[in-house]
Amino acid sequence: MSGKKFYLTTPIFYPNGSLHLGHAYTSVIADIISNYKKSKGYEVYFHTGSDDHGEKIEKTSSSLAIKPQKLVDQNVLLFQGLWKELGINYDIFYRTSFALHKKKVQKFFTKLLKQGDIYLDKYRGSYCVTCEDYIKDSLNNKAQTCPVCCSSTKILEEKAYFFKVSKYQQQLLNHYQNNPDFLIPTNAKKELFTNFLKDNVRDLCITRSDISWGIQVPNEPQMIIYVWFDALCNYLTSEIGEKMFDDDNTEIIHLVGKEISRFHAIYWPTILLSLKKRLPNKIIAHGWLINSQGKMSKSKGNVIDPLQLLKKYPKDLLRLYFIAKVNFLQDGIFSEELLKNLYRDFYINNLGNLCFRTCKMLELYNNSVIPKFKTSENIELNEYYQNCLLTIKEYQKKFDNYQLTQAYQEIIHLLDSSNKLIQKIEPWNLFKEKKQELLKLTLNYLINGIRIIAYLLFPIAPSTSQVVFANFGWNYEDCNWVSISDFGNLSGKKISKIEKHLFTPLPA
Repeated sequence: MSGKKFYLTTPIFYPNGSLHLGHAYTSVIADIISNYKKSKGYEVYFHTGSDDHGEKIEKTSSSLAIKPQKLVDQNVLLFQGLWKELGINYDIFYRTSFALHKKKVQKFFTKLLKQGDIYLDKYRGSYCVTCEDYIKDSLNNKAQTCPVCCSSTKILEEKAYFFKVSKYQQQLLNHYQNNPDFLIPTNAKKELFTNFLKDNVRDLCITRSDISWGIQVPNEPQMIIYVWFDALCNYLTSEIGEKMFDDDNTEIIHLVGKEISRFHAIYWPTILLSLKKRLPNKIIAHGWLINSQGKMSKSKGNVIDPLQLLKKYPKDLLRLYFIAKVNFLQDGIFSEELLKNLYRDFYINNLGNLCFRTCKMLELYNNSVIPKFKTSENIELNEYYQNCLLTIKEYQKKFDNYQLTQAYQEIIHLLDSSNKLIQKIEPWNLFKEKKQELLKLTLNYLINGIRIIAYLLFPIAPSTSQVVFANFGWNYEDCNWVSISDFGNLSGKKISKIEKHLFTPLPA
């Protein structure tokens, strides 16, 4: 065990309507990272939840003639149901309507007000209800289109409290200079500096007076704390979150979509600085899922319901797609055709075929018993062995640097190497030629290669990994990053189960 703690957060999602694929994408990525960190011995706390307040919730509940709390209570069940279907093992599902959260947000507000970091002023400008965001450079009082979601904005003019982001701008800039990987990818940081941090940063409006659904400003019952100040504090207001931010030995990672990176990479760090709290180790801004209409969003009407996909396809296929076909930290295309192709190529033609061929050869040539291991002078076998060891090393290196798609490619390279080894060595000819030692070594190497592949797959596609382990009579829990590189510890074990169709082909 490393003795270190790992606190990973997703954005908290608006429970004001139906689910879409973006909800699944962010949460699956977080679960993959969480699984990997657990395999490395970290004490992991995976935090997700719902952003229960704001104008969108108030408007939707009013249109349905129900109370806002009832609306969010109903819709939160959809999120939790989706996480279960996707095999997402979160540790904390935190909601901004929790009494503990309300109490602590008001406490933070009062503290910052007393120390002069929150002040009363007047807001005039354009506001996007969909993004719950005040639009930059909108002081001309003309309604416009939101640059993020393309929704129409509205003009607001009201008395409001502001948070002094400007007071902490230089301190934040110094942090970026001293921690160049604080926000990744590089283009997200570049955009942040180009559009927001190159000039004096405007202070953040943090209250509203024309809505009622939210946390009341202390001693100002007609004013509601602005949804982003309310929402961002969720990472800190849970009991576990507070402990994590008070522990310098905890690695804290915020995973967000790139459209909300500004809130997490400017406003949230300055709020933490004002509260005299440590900053997270890293903010990861992933890309968008897109199709022919561009970014998938409710406002564009091009969203895909992940629960409908899960009725037709295995959950691990969707998890794998998010890593294999969407280059992590970049925008990626989603289509069902590509999803089906991935299943055929990865599950049927590659992994399933390799497992069956290897099991069958072991049955035919060594009574299903895994032969002993020793180093070989055979060029092909030695290259394969070294490739296996290098794959384990490179996979970890890439995962440690959050290069998730590149880590997945290490699995593909080892799968390809395994199939090529069979083609080069031709075990059936070794059997005919009675080259028993080379034949047995080949089988040992291939079996160990498959075990490595299955182990590396677990963070990404846990059910797939377990199917492979079960087929060979192994347990994932018996393996670790050291044992999978030991080709001798499987020697003498018998493979009792051989499935021709380890993975069932999809219906036509």
